[in-house]
Amino acid sequence: MRRICIANQKGGVAKTTTSLNLAAELARAGKKVILIDMDPQYSSTAAIFGNQRFEFNIYNVIVDKMDIRTVIQHSDAFGIDVVPSDIELSGATLRINEHIGREKVLYHYTQKLKYDYMIVDAPPSLGLLTVNALTACHELVVPICPEFFSLKGIKLLEEIVENVRSGLGADIEISGVVITRYRERVVTNEARDAIRNYFGKKVFKVVIPENIKIEEAHNAHLPIYKYDKTSKGAEAYRQLAKEIMDGKTRKATSK
Repeated sequence: MRRICIANQKGGVAKTTTSLNLAAELARAGKKVILIDMDPQYSSTAAIFGNQRFEFNIYNVIVDKMDIRTVIQHSDAFGIDVVPSDIELSGATLRINEHIGREKVLYHYTQKLKYDYMIVDAPPSLGLLTVNALTACHELVVPICPEFFSLKGIKLLEEIVENVRSGLGADIEISGVVITRYRERVVTNEARDAIRNYFGKKVFKVVIPENIKIEEAHNAHLPIYKYDKTSKGAEAYRQLAKEIMDGKTRKATSK
């Protein structure tokens, strides 16, 4: 099972949008996919299920030690299984502190999952929930807007990843960077080039455009390919999924 964390501590970079549509595109390609929403803002959960609330969610897994398989919900619209989140997850950090091995709680509870892909939507922070998302995965895909100051935040994320690797023995690395919310402008192109120069071959060839159809798809609780399959956003996420399936972020040590 390929375990991919989607993370960036900066908000507004299409992290959830990328998690949702990547998962949906992988499923459309015939892969068995589970999406785990680790964000207390539960944006992925709301985008998929709307106002529907669930009795149990990821909080019950990492805090109450509930079997993760018992909280899984299926989305016909996205073609994926989902471990939903809830606002109560915002108080989970204090409770997780009571656990031995608190940084690897999610890792241990996902060991029995049987999927082709596990996508983890991490919160926009560098706290304990994000550390759990990182230690549970092998691959980190970073959505980044083409803005010069974005690189400063990514350098901090790189430090966290290195600390997780060296301090916790986690098998994770930044294996892909996807440029999101792209608009054709001189300053945007310069920032895009700076990102490509910094990360080199880790940057995906496809860029995700700023596209109103993607936001409309969220409100309709549909993946972009079902909402408007001819849109630029739909084509971009199809290409992103193809790059990933073709091995763009595959690690030789992935299990």
